Parts: sequence; C-alpha cells; structure tokens
Amino acid sequence: MSPRSLVADDEPDIRDFIGHVLERAGHVVTVAGDGAEVLEHTSVQTFDLVVVDHHMPRMTGLAVADELRRSSPTTKVLIMSGDLDVGDTHQHFLPKPFNRREFVAAVETLLALP
Repeated sequence: MSPRSLVADDEPDIRDFIGHVLERAGHVVTVAGDGAEVLEHTSVQTFDLVVVDHHMPRMTGLAVADELRRSSPTTKVLIMSGDLDVGDTHQHFLPKPFNRREFVAAVETLLALP
C-alpha cells in the first residue's frame, strides 16, 4: 500500500515540488498551504507522513508537529527549515534547500521508524 503523505508549505512552488518528489517515490500526496490546513486535513484523514515547513502563517511547523504528536501519534512529521538553529531533540528536521535523494532517503528512514 502506498504511503499517504501531506505536504504543507506556504510557497506553492516548494509545496508542488515536494509533492511531485513524493509522488515519484510512490506516495499518495495531499497538499496544504499552512499549519492550520494541516490540522483540518488530519482531523478527517489519516496520513503516514506530514512534511511541513517550519515558517508558515497561522501556525508554525513546530506547533503542527506538537499538535500531531498529541492527536495523531502514529503520524511521522518531517519539518523543513532554512534556519540552522531550529533543531529540537524530539523532532525530525530537514534543512532547506535539499536535494531529492537526501529528501527521499530522509522520508524512507523516518517512515521505517517504529
């Protein structure tokens, strides 16, 4: 069964690029424009993975990850950020920009975690 992934970024080009990369890797992809939309989608659908930008309007990627950890603990969350100092010991981060292979490898590794 294909992984169900939700991609959230307030920049449409980045959101579409990430969605395309995930689709080529075999994922079924849904997109959202901000963190609040992520929570709307996850309230009615289950996702294996949520890829979320750290800096978004209405709700940051960290806030989304914290909420999903409470409401949907089996969903893996990957936070993307151009900030070098955003690291958090209990979150999974991927720096932006990234290359496709590194991104897919990070997604596969995250999805393989218990």
